Order: sequence, then structure tokens, then C-alpha cells
Amino acid sequence: MATLSQLENQIQKLQRRADALRERKSTEAIANIRALMAEYGLTTADLAKAGLGKKRGRPAGSKNTSVSGSKTAAKSKLPPKYRDPESGATWSGHARPPAWIKDAPDRSIFLIDGAKEKVARGRAASASRAAGAKRATRGAPRKTARKSAQRAAA
Repeated sequence: MATLSQLENQIQKLQRRADALRERKSTEAIANIRALMAEYGLTTADLAKAGLGKKRGRPAGSKNTSVSGSKTAAKSKLPPKYRDPESGATWSGHARPPAWIKDAPDRSIFLIDGAKEKVARGRAASASRAAGAKRATRGAPRKTARKSAQRAAA
């Protein structure tokens, strides 16, 4: 049975052989490419014009127009509603919540000042609408669907 040091030596020898083989193959490939370029009278500028020198993906400096791929609130179309006090990251309150607010039992502590006022106004308005609806139905006769249908037919 081989010892650990013997196996490590074998690994080093095989790695050196693999590196030498890779170097030889790349040298042969470069020689073939130069021969083809000389045969057809091509230059590196010709390769760049043909688009072979371009990198894949979006050009540098271009902006992402899709909202679905955005990861930050700066790219969102909605204004931020919540802010992480530690990192300053924001979230609009729509879509999947980020990790910093995901497990928070009370999200109101993360509300941004303008959003707090809107939430308070919304709660007050919904409470007054609910109270008004209760007053309007108090004492009013209830109509069933059947009676309404009979009146419409008559």
C-alpha cells in the first residue's frame, strides 16, 4: 500500500505532465491559427470586425430596462416604503421581501417617514369608512335576492 507522501509525489508528477501537455497543445493551436491567418491574409483587426473579439453579454455601461431582473430598490418603479437601518437597503413592500425584513414580526419599525404617514392616514380612512358603513346599515330593511328579482320582473 502506498503512503501519503508517495501519492502526493505521484500527483505532482502527473500535474507537471498535464501542464506540459496543455502547453504543447496550446502552442500547436496558436501555430495553426497563425498559419490560417497568413494563408487568408487576415489580421487581428479583421477578427475584431467579424465580431470574434466581442465579449458576451450586455455592453459595459448599458442599463437594465427590465424590472424583474433588478435586485435593488434603485431600479424599481415603486418608491421605497421600508429601509434597513443597518445597511440602508430599501424595499417597496411589493414582491418577495428581502432577508433583512423577511422574519420581522412587526415591519412598521422599518417604515420610512413618508410611508408611516401614509399608513396612518390609510388606517384612519378605512376605520371611518367602516364606521360609516355600520351606521348606514343600522335599522335599514334587508332585501333578499329573491325580492329584488321579483321587483325587477314586475
